[in-house]
Amino acid sequence: MTHDLPKIAYKSDIPLDIEVMTFAETYNKLSKSSHNPFSSHRILFHLILIVTKNSYSHVVDFKSYTLVEGSSIFIAKNQIHHFTKELKNADGYCIVFNSAFVDKSHYLLSNLNLNRLFNYHIEAPVIHQKEMDNDNLMSIANNLRNEYTFANDFRKSEILSNLLHVLLLKAERAKENQSVKDINLQWLEKFTAFKDMLEMEYANTRNSRDYASKLFISYKFLNDIVKTLTGKTVKAFIDDFVTIEIKRYLVTTSLSVKEISYKTGFEEPANMVRFFRKKTTFTPLKFREQK
Repeated sequence: MTHDLPKIAYKSDIPLDIEVMTFAETYNKLSKSSHNPFSSHRILFHLILIVTKNSYSHVVDFKSYTLVEGSSIFIAKNQIHHFTKELKNADGYCIVFNSAFVDKSHYLLSNLNLNRLFNYHIEAPVIHQKEMDNDNLMSIANNLRNEYTFANDFRKSEILSNLLHVLLLKAERAKENQSVKDINLQWLEKFTAFKDMLEMEYANTRNSRDYASKLFISYKFLNDIVKTLTGKTVKAFIDDFVTIEIKRYLVTTSLSVKEISYKTGFEEPANMVRFFRKKTTFTPLKFREQK
């Protein structure tokens, strides 16, 4: 284990802020990486994996997802994940893009309102072919790959952003079809704002009413939004979020229980231990040993 949670930044061999690699190329690159890509780490970019042949299992936030032909998985910036060595036995595409690419393509990508696609708190990160009806993401991924490797670089970045725009929209449409219907878009936006705030502030406060106040809405309204979208009360959602953060520190760092308790907003380590045991039935050290 490392003392700090590994944070892997985007690094490309060419100045495009996006990469479209085959699984074989991805595996080869991972094998030369300075970190262990097959153990948990936090990514500082967006990652999409699309399987075109055979099957592959990928781990996101300690949960394994099996992808088959036509399946795709979307991993958001700042999520914890790791590859598995099954990657070398499957075919597919790995699409990586960072914030700089989004910024350069702001006229397309920043206005997508991807309320479900990368919102792993309310949606599973996977889309399977059977959920796409007669549509698929493999053909678009193939077009992205062809453009990425095309010799003529004229307007390459713009063409790639347009193709990525189409892929993300089609994926978001698939998620829309799977999701709870008749949800007000403003509710999704409020939930996203709450989730973003929680990621920044959870170590400072776990009080549901504090978040409602900062969002300038009533506690009841925030609770209605979170319960409708996740099936959990605001308090339960916050508790589950904090539990995952504790798990991340336990599994991916060598920080002591005392250090983790302070990092996750507990004044006393004993309080964190009681909280974690109540949520998981394990003590922090027992959970770390089993992982």
